Amino acid sequence: MRKVIIIGSGPAGYAASIYTARAELKPLILTGTQPGGQLTQTTEVENFPAFPEGILGPELMERMRQQATKFGAEMVFEEATGLKVEEDKVGVLVGEKEYEAEAVIIATGAKPRMLKIGEERLIGRGVSMCAVCDAAFFRDKKVFVVGGGDAAIEDAMALSKFTNKVNLLVRRDVLRASKAMQRRVFNNQDKVKIWWKTEVKAVKGENKLEGLVLRVDGKEQEVEADGLFLAIGHLPATEWLQGSGIELDDKGYIKTNLTSGESDWLKGYPLMTSQERVFAAGDVVDFRYQQAITAAGLGVMAALDVERYLESSKN
Repeated sequence: MRKVIIIGSGPAGYAASIYTARAELKPLILTGTQPGGQLTQTTEVENFPAFPEGILGPELMERMRQQATKFGAEMVFEEATGLKVEEDKVGVLVGEKEYEAEAVIIATGAKPRMLKIGEERLIGRGVSMCAVCDAAFFRDKKVFVVGGGDAAIEDAMALSKFTNKVNLLVRRDVLRASKAMQRRVFNNQDKVKIWWKTEVKAVKGENKLEGLVLRVDGKEQEVEADGLFLAIGHLPATEWLQGSGIELDDKGYIKTNLTSGESDWLKGYPLMTSQERVFAAGDVVDFRYQQAITAAGLGVMAALDVERYLESSKN
């Protein structure tokens, strides 16, 4: 029986593991199949405090991991497949195996949203959700990025290092990215062409991506394409919680006492879910801010809630 199990290893999971480890709760972290979370797929992170020169996403997460293990956190590279909440413990299922703990923190984050126009069959064959990972494979190719937020601009700038022209497809007539990211793309319009009021209606190609059917300002047209990069948001990684009793909102994010209005900062356990002993933090809870620093902050809050809860239960 563990004191606490943390499910997920992004900023929220690692921050929670640092705090619970320092509290001598000896946390077990199930890192999932992508240790470090989404930040391992980014390049330079410029807005995380204490790094005025910026830091690479994978390096930031590696430092967090090292800090957690320094204080005694144990990590296993496994992915939770279910949760079984009982009166005196929580069982975390990994296939046929089960880990038990007095409390659990869910920090499984989110996953990329798909267009659902058949592009799934071409993932890895011209369709990608990670320009930072795959940009080098598209040197001097004709590439398109879908999205108008920070992630889309990040992808476009990463691709611009390998090809002469990146096509940024924006559904609206404005970008929703931060002002700093907008400046980056507007200052590089020799490398990035913005297609306003544009949607992808279909993908062309059998064994690999060969083209796209676009609707541009209401009119359809076909274009040749070697690469399509999706940056249209994320969905919370909560499918595995089916049947667990954990309450989700209408978008699939985990409800906590704080987000459901059942608690305030000074009372109870704000990051506890609808099930006692189960807490949640990071992008799996937060659909509004979705920043590395806010995820880390929520991870710390969940860890402090768990520490207080276990101490109260003991007394």
